[in-house]
Amino acid sequence: MASHDMTVAPDLSAIAPLNEWVEERCQEAGLGGELTFKFMLAIEEAVTNVVSYAFAEVPPPHRIRLRLDIDEDRCAAELVDNGRPFDPSAAPSPDLTGSLEEREAGGLGIHLIRNMVDRVEYRRADGQNRLRIETARR
Repeated sequence: MASHDMTVAPDLSAIAPLNEWVEERCQEAGLGGELTFKFMLAIEEAVTNVVSYAFAEVPPPHRIRLRLDIDEDRCAAELVDNGRPFDPSAAPSPDLTGSLEEREAGGLGIHLIRNMVDRVEYRRADGQNRLRIETARR
């Protein structure tokens, strides 16, 4: 199993370098293009949510760490941050029935994550959020 760790700056400008790093790790592991895209997109959405919402009213230092574990059967990412507690796996599904003008803003990032990977797990431990996303390597 290949394991990789990266510290992510708590800033939206860190997303592009993060995407490059994840893509490189996926290519090194021989993942196909569609699986790499879905896995990267789920990670990007999760990190964007942390940067955008987790640290409001939380004094610095703000920390984000990403760990990738890729083996012959699965791809997993664990995102750890010291922001406010928030369980995206428990968030309600957005109402997608109305027009864009009628819908309430937000919630689509979590919906996207759920649809890009096979499993989303959250736990809060030692003052940190731990979000694990995992998908089978098909």
